Amino acid sequence: MTLPLTTTILAGDHLRWIRDYYACFNERRFTDAAAMFAEDAVLEQMPFQRRERGGAAYHFFADTWTRAFPDAAVTIERLVEAPSGVFEVDLLGTGTHAGELKLGSSVFHPTGVRATLHLRELLELRDGRITLACLSFDFQELVQQLAPVDEGQLLVHLARIRQLEQELRALPPHDPERRGVVERLGRELDAARGVVRPYFMK
Repeated sequence: MTLPLTTTILAGDHLRWIRDYYACFNERRFTDAAAMFAEDAVLEQMPFQRRERGGAAYHFFADTWTRAFPDAAVTIERLVEAPSGVFEVDLLGTGTHAGELKLGSSVFHPTGVRATLHLRELLELRDGRITLACLSFDFQELVQQLAPVDEGQLLVHLARIRQLEQELRALPPHDPERRGVVERLGRELDAARGVVRPYFMK
C-alpha cells in the first residue's frame, strides 16, 4: 500500500520501513506492526495513562482505536529524520466514529461522525526495531468533532440555574427550604456540565 507524502526528508531504507509500519495499521496487520517493536520498547500513546512497553502495548493501542473507528486510516503528511535515530512523523488520521472510545477518564459514545485528526508521532529506531513510540494530538480537536455542545439544552439549564439563584437569595439564611434549593441547583449544574462535557459522563 502506498502512503502519500507531502514532505519527506529521509533515507530510502528508513522511508520504506516507516511506510510499512503505518501500512500495517491501515491494513489491520497489527501482529506484523507489533513485531517491529523491541520487547522493552516504550510507548506513550492514548489510551495509555502511563508508559507501556512492547508489541503487546501496540496491539492494545491499535485495537482501541479501530474498535471506535472501524475504518480508521492514517496518511503520512511529513516525515523528518532527527538526530540519534529519531523520526518525526506528521499524520492525518480519518475514520467514522462507530464504536465507544475510552481515553482515560473520557468516554466518547458512538456518534457516526466522520472525524479527521492531526497527529504527530516520534519513533526511535535501534537495530531495526522501534524502541520508542510517542504519539500526540490535540485533544480539543477530537472533542470538537465527537462531543459537540447542544447550546439550546445548555441555555435551558442556565435559565434554571439563574431561577434557582434568585430563589436561594430570597430565602432567609437559616430557612430549611434552602437545602432543597441547593440540591436542585446541584442537579442543574451537573446537567449543564454533562451538556458541555458529555465525554466525562460514564
